[in-house]
Amino acid sequence: MNKTRYIPSIVMLAAGFVVCIVTYVNKYTLKDSLETIFFSMLAFLILGYIIKKLVDKFIVIPMIEQTAAEVEEDSEDKEAGEDEADDSK
Repeated sequence: MNKTRYIPSIVMLAAGFVVCIVTYVNKYTLKDSLETIFFSMLAFLILGYIIKKLVDKFIVIPMIEQTAAEVEEDSEDKEAGEDEADDSK
C-alpha cells in the first residue's frame, strides 16, 4: 500500500485552510478571496506532488529495497538451516 498518496491532498487542504482564515481576517472581498484560495490551493497541490515524489525517491524506495534484502537473507538462512538438519539425519 502506498502511504504517500495522501501527501498532496493534505498539503493542499492545509494551505487552503490557512489562506481561507487569512483572507477572512483581512476582510477580502468574496471574489478576491475565492481567487486567492483557488490559486494558492493549485500551487500547493503542485508542491504536494513534488514533495510526494521526493519522499518516494529518497525514503520509501530505499526502505522497500532494504526490507526486500532482509527477507532474502532470512529465506537463505532458513534454507541453510534446513540443509544442515537434513545432513544430520
